[in-house]
Amino acid sequence: MTTDPSSEPAVVDAEPERPLFRFGSHEERTRAIAHSLLLVAGAFLVAMVLGAVALELLRTMGLTEESAPVAYNLVSTAVQFVAFLAVCIGYIAWQDCRSLVPTGRPSLRSIAVIVVGFVILVGSLSALEFLFSQLGLEPADNAAVEAGRDNPELYLFMIPLVILLNAPAEELLFRGLVQGRFRRAYGVVPGVLAASAVFGMVHFVALVGTGSQLVYVAIAASAGLILGAAYELTRNLLVPIVMHALWNVAIYLVLYLEATGGL
Repeated sequence: MTTDPSSEPAVVDAEPERPLFRFGSHEERTRAIAHSLLLVAGAFLVAMVLGAVALELLRTMGLTEESAPVAYNLVSTAVQFVAFLAVCIGYIAWQDCRSLVPTGRPSLRSIAVIVVGFVILVGSLSALEFLFSQLGLEPADNAAVEAGRDNPELYLFMIPLVILLNAPAEELLFRGLVQGRFRRAYGVVPGVLAASAVFGMVHFVALVGTGSQLVYVAIAASAGLILGAAYELTRNLLVPIVMHALWNVAIYLVLYLEATGGL
């Protein structure tokens, strides 16, 4: 890897161009769809298997969701994203497609995109949630948020987890690989749209409570659009990873303060 001081670090096998729209060969288009669906399905399947094994081990030690809710939820969440990372790394090695996930030391331009993108992310998603609330629609909660209501310390433990596992795993899978595959077959715009749609839909499986699942999916998909655009602007996967991590950290800090009476 070489570095141009005036721009992003250059990846040796990076894509030479990224047209906004393109119509790849039938083989490219079929591969993009098939590989993306199999990647996501495979990631969740491996996560389910490893999660079941990990939680069974916890139960053998007398740790259940009732007796140790914080440990139980942390292990369950951590194993899921370890599985995502393992599947993604295995896929990259199998397909020899390192160029789909370019990373490098962020330039000043990338840092600016992170800052501006995070502000846009917070503002847009907050506005979207407010709009839905005016229509009488509240988003459903994910399992970790629900569990933390009775155990606020879980929110604090989730912060290092989202920084080290959650954000890297989801961005590697959805922005790096899924968006990358669709971009190569269809172009930048369809790639961002497709990855964002998949990103929104897969959050459906983690929802609990009485709120609207469709509202949560819409908010997640909107976040995917912003993260995907930031990635395409910088061609550096660390940019959406940092933005994603900052967003989740902000959410868990607010939830913790609300649960403990700090807000």
